[in-house]
Amino acid sequence: MRTPARWRLGAVTVVGLGVLVTGSLPGGAAQARAQEADAVLTYACRLPSGTSQEVGVRVRGTFPATGTAGRPVQPGRVTATVTIPKAAVPEVGALGGAAVVGTAELGVSVRQNGKAAAAAWPGLTTPATPIADGADLVLAASGDVPPVTPAGTGDLTFTAGKLALELSPRDAHGGVPEDAKPPITIGCEPSGEHVLATVPVPAGTAPAKTAPPKTAPPNAAPPKTGNRTAAEAPGETPAECGKFTGPNDDWYSGCVYLSGFSNVTKLKGAAILNDPEFGRPALTNLVYSLTDTGASVRQRFVSPLRSRSTFLTFGFMPTTATMEMTQRPLRPSEDYGTFEAVSDMQTGIQSVNAHMRMSIRISDVSVNGTPLDVGENCRTAADADIVLKGQMTSVLEGGTLDGSFRIPRFTGCGAGEDLGPLFNGTVSGPGNLLRVSLGATCIPDADISCPPAVPTPARTTPPPTH
Repeated sequence: MRTPARWRLGAVTVVGLGVLVTGSLPGGAAQARAQEADAVLTYACRLPSGTSQEVGVRVRGTFPATGTAGRPVQPGRVTATVTIPKAAVPEVGALGGAAVVGTAELGVSVRQNGKAAAAAWPGLTTPATPIADGADLVLAASGDVPPVTPAGTGDLTFTAGKLALELSPRDAHGGVPEDAKPPITIGCEPSGEHVLATVPVPAGTAPAKTAPPKTAPPNAAPPKTGNRTAAEAPGETPAECGKFTGPNDDWYSGCVYLSGFSNVTKLKGAAILNDPEFGRPALTNLVYSLTDTGASVRQRFVSPLRSRSTFLTFGFMPTTATMEMTQRPLRPSEDYGTFEAVSDMQTGIQSVNAHMRMSIRISDVSVNGTPLDVGENCRTAADADIVLKGQMTSVLEGGTLDGSFRIPRFTGCGAGEDLGPLFNGTVSGPGNLLRVSLGATCIPDADISCPPAVPTPARTTPPPTH
């Protein structure tokens, strides 16, 4: 039997690379005239006593007439009307109330191009419904359901699956009876396959890519590198995109560009990360697996992140340097970087937590226009441990992450003299803000959001889209 609906946070799953089921915001898809779904189904339900009873279920809702690849297909409000036959009503009446309220979760199979994924429509609720002796009990469970984002074209078919009911007693006034018994759960299996709706996703409907808006700097003076706009990666999808594999076939590959700002608290300035004006930006390869609560992502930079910025050392001395950040494993023989996304099934917004470790190297330093030879191995003695958090519609669609990290002490600095104390005194230390903008994930096998775009680094955090 499925877990009762009130204990579930929602479903996020995948059909190969054909269908992506997410907890995105309701109404996120551009919808044409709605089509009405009205299906009369039959279920075999197991009652708490262990007996099985045939139950009729009518599912009604609206679906878009067509969908768009890469955009959420949002069903309208769904109502599942469950008719418990009078022979089974005494078990419900044994709860001890004159009425009953319920919560339902309807399993749904989503198919596209021959591939299917199991999703769920949790949180369908019923009003207090009187229990009458010798009569059927008709419970109408209604609620908003999460959308489906097709990664490619082809018909998107919704098929009803398992049904889970949780029923609780109420008195004649809708309150909880004094002698109420604990809720009961009823698990139901469908008799055959019941198609609810089919939404065509025609070719040529992939959404246009848009760049994040320009914003203001994060609590510090902006780097002196000029104005920047979002840039497309040169040429076609990079050949190295997706060359990163997960532990099993439940993980799917893609790539993304990120950009951002890293504040250096002691210098009261910010360095730009992955600056496309300084050189070809570093690509991030990733694999993702969709979970019951959101998405799990593992990432690794294809090359180090490089940038060149100018700061005022000691408040008046212009110092220019190249910063190179090289990713390191979180632990020996473990993943390089992780992103964990958890969806709020009420709003559809994902809370994302990211973790990575970076070794920082400084080179090509000049002070007031005069070169300073720091050698080839002026780097942090330990890795910088970086944790970032943010909220976004979907981690695969991109957004902004923020965090604060400690810059470790430097070692190996200076060709003829030890310059480590200079950098330790002016750069190393805690409280350095980091803001990272993620672009949309390019999924090369489905040609979604490809080639990946380099996002404009966000200087303020936009609120999540509701």
